[in-house]
Amino acid sequence: MNIREIALKAGVSRSTVSRVINDVTTVDPKLARRVKAVIDEVGYRPNYQAQALARGRSHTVGLIVSEISGGNPFFAEIILYFERAAVEKGFEVLISFADIETDPEHVVACVNRMRERQVEGIAVLTFGMEESLEGKTDSVGLPMVFAGAELKTQAPNIEINYLAGMRDAVKHLMDFGHTRIGYLSGRQTWSSMRTRYDALRKAMKLNKLAFDKELVAECDHTLEGGAEGMAKLLSLPKPPTAVLCCNDMAAIGAMKTLHARGLEVAKDISLIGFDDLSVCAFVQPPLTSIRFSPRELATLAFDTLLHGIQGTGDKLPQQYRTHFVLRESTGSPRSGSTGTKKR
Repeated sequence: MNIREIALKAGVSRSTVSRVINDVTTVDPKLARRVKAVIDEVGYRPNYQAQALARGRSHTVGLIVSEISGGNPFFAEIILYFERAAVEKGFEVLISFADIETDPEHVVACVNRMRERQVEGIAVLTFGMEESLEGKTDSVGLPMVFAGAELKTQAPNIEINYLAGMRDAVKHLMDFGHTRIGYLSGRQTWSSMRTRYDALRKAMKLNKLAFDKELVAECDHTLEGGAEGMAKLLSLPKPPTAVLCCNDMAAIGAMKTLHARGLEVAKDISLIGFDDLSVCAFVQPPLTSIRFSPRELATLAFDTLLHGIQGTGDKLPQQYRTHFVLRESTGSPRSGSTGTKKR
């Protein structure tokens, strides 16, 4: 069935059907629902390749992320939900992994490659690892969107409010009676890790709690890094009674070290992650975390990019607020807790 036949069946013009297929927002909502019902009924699928040839559009957007290795599902979930949002609007996604740690300029090469592939817009979701694009974004000639980027650009840059969730996490621990709060900081060469570290220090100041640098262990933001970082904290003469982690993978790695030392999470040492990945609900005990949702971020990023592609006048919210998510990995500090193995 073609567009003309769908128009006849729906009782509308062919141009209306075309606008509905292309998600033009000026179509009357009732007409749009009627056309979509007919499209679903007959199983019509637009030939986007033919449309692209006819109109000079690719119906493809680019997505650049900074990693997918190390066992961290965060960027895998970003890709999953970004693609879902794109496909729902009739777009394909060209994905590129920027090996920024090895080559800081790699993100520039990724952008150039996508321009050559004639994408209609590019989302750069590397969260502060795109410094090499400084001064170059406005000459790309395509709609772009960033998240948590530390660069000057006319393109939308979704601000990440790390402080909101961190402040609530610190208050939660203080309400339990914790005053010695440790932190697994992640490598400070990563902008997003520095920003989270800064948010923790501000959160402790807002909660009128002294910040102790001795209770901070810099480590990789991986399972192995978290395990090693927790071991460093436990080796202190007076270990912390609670530990915040730069991400959930580091927190889960920290759990392994605690279990190996015969320590109970929540009873001996409270533990809080960051990101609120789906795995948090399945570890034992379920991990309390600060929500930095890949689903919500990816969807907001695509919607913002689509606004730029369509030239829509109204602006979408440009801030993402983190949230504290309580599960079962925190509790009151055990009297006389030292972080040593129980006998």
